[in-house]
Amino acid sequence: MGNNIYIAKQPILNKDAEVFAYELLYRDTESSSNIKNRKEATVSVLSSTINRFGIKKLLGGYKAFVKADKEFILHKVVTTIPKENFIFSLQCDDEINPEIIKRIEQLYKDGYTFAINDAILDEKLIDLYKDLLQYIRFIKTDINTPIENLDLLKDLDIELIVTKVEDKEKEQIALKMGAKYLQGYFFCKPEIQTEKKLETEVENVMRLCNKLMQDCSIDELVQEFEKSPIISIQLLKFINSGLFHFRQKLSSIKQVVTLVGKTKLTQWLMLMIYSAPREDGISNLLLFERVRARTYLIQEIAKLVDKKIVANAYFVGVISLMDLLLHVRQRTLLQELHVDKEIKEAILKQEGTLGEILSFVIALEEFDTQSIEKFIQKYEISQESLEYLTLNASGDLRDI
Repeated sequence: MGNNIYIAKQPILNKDAEVFAYELLYRDTESSSNIKNRKEATVSVLSSTINRFGIKKLLGGYKAFVKADKEFILHKVVTTIPKENFIFSLQCDDEINPEIIKRIEQLYKDGYTFAINDAILDEKLIDLYKDLLQYIRFIKTDINTPIENLDLLKDLDIELIVTKVEDKEKEQIALKMGAKYLQGYFFCKPEIQTEKKLETEVENVMRLCNKLMQDCSIDELVQEFEKSPIISIQLLKFINSGLFHFRQKLSSIKQVVTLVGKTKLTQWLMLMIYSAPREDGISNLLLFERVRARTYLIQEIAKLVDKKIVANAYFVGVISLMDLLLHVRQRTLLQELHVDKEIKEAILKQEGTLGEILSFVIALEEFDTQSIEKFIQKYEISQESLEYLTLNASGDLRDI
């Protein structure tokens, strides 16, 4: 249970029983939703959708309604959420202040879509949201709302979604209410979606890799390392192991980041994932040797083809096998790492020069002689150079 993450997904249908959108609901297990903090629940749903499940896989091209309270709306994280995919269902239980009005007005102008979350429609609700109604596109109305209360919406440009439609009788009531969209157990109960959770240390490494790949300051990097003391200790041990030759021993993360450089540190972090023991105590040594061999070959071939892409070639080699280690789809990993488009296309589609090199190295591993011959002819790589490179990769590729 603790190794998975969960989201519940329930369809919202139009009057022809076709999917219009989905509502995404927080779940902490397959059967429960113990929400202690509404903002954190919203962030968890959005983060899991974007970074774990994948928007396309989970939503299939449809939009998703996600509950959003005032604390979430005011948080800066909102502007990182793709407005094309999500509709924020406002949960405002008390007075709406000028700060939240100004915030929603700005987000609306920026293209974000808002709804009023599932509630009984009455004068009290309309009065609560009166300063926001011009920015509201949908209202999710409880089936138990008296039909006469719908007159409250007649002068408003707001589309009606009737919820808690649990049987045929309630479906007929919803249609009499003039519902454009319907949602409820009569059509479909929320379906639990499950995805494997990355280990905490791996998540920390991913976060650090992202920071290193971004143009952030040394002080920001130091702060991130300080959040992961185990990784910081391992790094200092590695740097002081004798593999690097500095005039003085390095004793702080700031020294390491400054002297070693972002690219080398990112490479070390990625390889650390492979070399770490699993929970069952079994070493990933075999996979570690395989990734070293592949990465070495990709880098060396990149030097022969185009020296400007050698740094990126390293990441292609490492990431191309990481899905086997973590049992997570490559697309999910690439969303986590936010790597360059060129690297993504090389790994996912084997496109571009890096993609061609990756395909070539995979051909070497699989002894695909036709693909090997085609590549070396295109880039005029001699047989002697190829033999030298394969012999200097970590061992015979047939044994890796």
